[in-house]
Amino acid sequence: MRGAAVNPGARPDRPDTPYSLPERIGRLYFRVALPMVAASLLVGTVGASPAAQGVIGALAALALLTSALHVLLPTPLHDPLRRLFPPVTIAFVAVVAALSGPGGLRGDPLLLSVVLLLGPGTVLAWTLLFLDDARMGRLTGLGLTASATLLLWRWQQAGLQPTLTGNTPLLMLVVCLTVVLYGAAFTDINRRFVAGERERRRDPLTGLLNRRAFDEDSRAPRPDGQALAVLDIDHFKRVNDTHGHTAGDRVLRGVADVIMDVLAGRGQAYRWGGEEFVVLLPPGPDPTDLTVQAAELIESVRAEVARRAFTGGQHVTLSAGLGFSPAGEPLQAAFDRADGALRRAKADGRDRVVLA
Repeated sequence: MRGAAVNPGARPDRPDTPYSLPERIGRLYFRVALPMVAASLLVGTVGASPAAQGVIGALAALALLTSALHVLLPTPLHDPLRRLFPPVTIAFVAVVAALSGPGGLRGDPLLLSVVLLLGPGTVLAWTLLFLDDARMGRLTGLGLTASATLLLWRWQQAGLQPTLTGNTPLLMLVVCLTVVLYGAAFTDINRRFVAGERERRRDPLTGLLNRRAFDEDSRAPRPDGQALAVLDIDHFKRVNDTHGHTAGDRVLRGVADVIMDVLAGRGQAYRWGGEEFVVLLPPGPDPTDLTVQAAELIESVRAEVARRAFTGGQHVTLSAGLGFSPAGEPLQAAFDRADGALRRAKADGRDRVVLA
């Protein structure tokens, strides 16, 4: 199907994507941990002093309000909420500290227990909450450490001195700083692991995902039908034999750039090996529309590669086979059909897209 026109107004349906790690951790923190903490705080205020009931009730209300907002707000607003909640909490603790001390709000054993238990635990939770932003995790942890230490020091000045230690503010400072340091180390380890996983799935020459990534992604359950294309650079061996392998590498990178430019986020591209590429296109509700859109996208890739001049003015062409996988069928079956269509494209004269 050479020369097929691409409809610029077509909008392929974007695939459903799983929640990112920060979003998953945020859901666990805001929708499970915070309500449980708030409920425990409210139960603990039964029979407490009016001062303790006021402070703990306000803290529980803040936690419940944030949890409700996380449920009600759309997903794009979850990240701003995640970044807003720690500073608000730190400000709350700082305000309580400012109102405490001689002649002000006096702490009691219940309030002291809440601060000692929630302080280090919250610092650790915020480290996990900001695994993707180590700087934010450290800043919020240090901010809470400072405000909680100040609060305990103010209560100590007012005469609240537990039997646990002679210097509770220092204990809070040391424990929370230790948690911040361990949290920073854990975040760095996680960052290195994620970077290693990303590199493990990436082709170093073209920057595309590699065959290992395709094998892993193809095993994932796919409730909707998908389109898959296998593309091959025609007579690529001649490029290496005539111009050398360095020129061949530049052609491979150039073709990969064309694929990514044309896809523009509407699919996933892999370097299968050698001069072969695989393109996985997003599912759509209408199989007919998916067929048309996939064919137009792959034809656009073929046409742009044929039009573009690569290193030294070289021109290369692509052959492609396009297959489809209905809902519930293993993606390998679509790959086999697309690979067969690619062989027919080669046999029919190359520089063309053939539908399986």
